[in-house]
Amino acid sequence: MPLAFSTLGCPGASLAQVIGIAREAGATGLELRAAAGEFIYPGMDAAACSAVAGELADAGLEVLALASYVRVCAASDGTVAVSVADGAAPGAADGAADGAAVYVAGGAAPGAGYPADAQAGYPAEDPVLAELLAAFDLAAALSTGNTGQGAQVRVFPGAGLEPCGVGEEPSPALAAADLRAARRLNAAAGHARDLGVGILLETHDSHPRASDVARILAHVEADAPVKVIWDLMHPWRHDETPERTAALLTESLAYAQYKDGVRTPDTHDVVLTLPGEGQLPLLRMNALAAEIAAMQGIFDPWVSLEWERAWHPELPPVGQALASLKALLA
Repeated sequence: MPLAFSTLGCPGASLAQVIGIAREAGATGLELRAAAGEFIYPGMDAAACSAVAGELADAGLEVLALASYVRVCAASDGTVAVSVADGAAPGAADGAADGAAVYVAGGAAPGAGYPADAQAGYPAEDPVLAELLAAFDLAAALSTGNTGQGAQVRVFPGAGLEPCGVGEEPSPALAAADLRAARRLNAAAGHARDLGVGILLETHDSHPRASDVARILAHVEADAPVKVIWDLMHPWRHDETPERTAALLTESLAYAQYKDGVRTPDTHDVVLTLPGEGQLPLLRMNALAAEIAAMQGIFDPWVSLEWERAWHPELPPVGQALASLKALLA
């Protein structure tokens, strides 16, 4: 069981402290949170990246993913949120403004090779796309020395909208956000491929279930290096069964992110607990994730703990949560 954890669980810790936590827990992988105040942050220079990558490699730690805060569904200046319900033709949502410069991956003509309803042309000044491309560069630099998969970047949907209910059609605004995300992922795919970087879309926020992220993936070009992180909590707390989630992620799962909690009745809210002390059927979820990995030819998949101590400082230290997760899955 290759064990990993997100540095979200030890906010403000130094690289040496994170290496120490990993050694004590027997973890061999890290999700490196990229944020101000952390030893990984957007805009790191090449020398800093090289130093961190070298120390991680020397410690035998693999960068499972750069945990970015890019929100691929987010609206931004230069995009036009037009939905089919507003009378626009399918695919008209969020096209470039008239006369705007357009960034197209690989130098292709705008829209070349992409589905008609997910054209890749995007305004060059789109800050979300720029942030995404910069995250690829950072992930590639930090992943030097990885012995397993190449560099990977975690992204959020982040539409800023409430998710639709189970079995409900998305609102026009959510449908527009789906296309906005797909366009960005398509536009960025060429740069990701050039760097050998995978893009990992997490089940989260406006798109908490596999059925939600599947709407985005339906518009992403087939050879784009996009997969999904199954944050085990979010589909579950939004009423998607683990079996349904697993079925929808059979072709796209990268790995599962583990956490546990107790759901407040009649809400989607959850009070976090140590793994094994909450209500999530973690053993069942683990078995489902392992089955998907086996179908992909991976027989010892990553188990990654996302411990939210950055947001909930009252939680026990991440080392205690790692010990609980190991005991549960042993």
